[in-house]
Amino acid sequence: MKIAVMGAGGIGGCFGSLLAKCGLDVTLIARGEHLRAIQKNGLQVIHPEGGYSVEVKATDDPARVGPVDLILLSVKTYQNEQAIPMMKPLIGRESVVITLQNGVESAAELGQVYGPERVLPGAAYLLCNIDSPGVVRQRASAARMTFGEANGNLSPRAIKFHDTLSKAGIEADLSEDIMRALWSKLLYNSPANGLACASRLTPRAFFNYPEGNALFQVAFQEVANVATASGVSLEEIDIQGAMKLIAQRPLDGKGSMQADLEAGNPLELEAIIGSLGRIGRKVNVATPLMDVLYALL
Repeated sequence: MKIAVMGAGGIGGCFGSLLAKCGLDVTLIARGEHLRAIQKNGLQVIHPEGGYSVEVKATDDPARVGPVDLILLSVKTYQNEQAIPMMKPLIGRESVVITLQNGVESAAELGQVYGPERVLPGAAYLLCNIDSPGVVRQRASAARMTFGEANGNLSPRAIKFHDTLSKAGIEADLSEDIMRALWSKLLYNSPANGLACASRLTPRAFFNYPEGNALFQVAFQEVANVATASGVSLEEIDIQGAMKLIAQRPLDGKGSMQADLEAGNPLELEAIIGSLGRIGRKVNVATPLMDVLYALL
């Protein structure tokens, strides 16, 4: 199986390194100093249980790779405007793309260009970032993702990709309700990143204030209302589960958007925060708190 990772930062680098480590034909699409370091020294992964280095092909030009069987799309969503057209040389007759981006819209965005039949919506559950050029730091022991057919079928191709990912040591969940999985992640991810960035406190630190706790409840409810009106039922039990996850976070644990904010990097504002207001207006659901967070950020 020939695999390309479109965006070999923290998330893509981690998954790509595991796939290459088990002997698969993998090419990382990267750029700049990070790319040059991978080409010279391989990709190094710092892991809570020890690190490793793997020799893996890397380029900034997908035309040098050609059509592949599987593409993992893991660039930041604000890079899609450039990255999605750039993927064209990787797309052959049987190519499939698994999206591993934040939010609930990237599969549809990709499908408009290459056809929805080529896309398996997915999500990554992994805190990993570039530590230095050619080095990524994985902050949790497990590398997890979920993906599936948009219609919920356990198709032969989805099963094949699941088996390949699992053999590489990736905790891959083949979902029969992938849109619920994506909305469940956004239920947690949107309030955690939005409130943390606006307050300049970590999610858990803000949650520990009574006022912060109350705002988290409002934000979770807004996301659940939009999801439900969009056809994915999120109920009180889901909201309480998200509240519990916030309460159990490390006090100093930051989300990806907060880390980008503090580093002066662009934010995935549209995918993580703005999407709630946009989708909410389409389904006639008000999102006043998420709209305020979007305006502030």
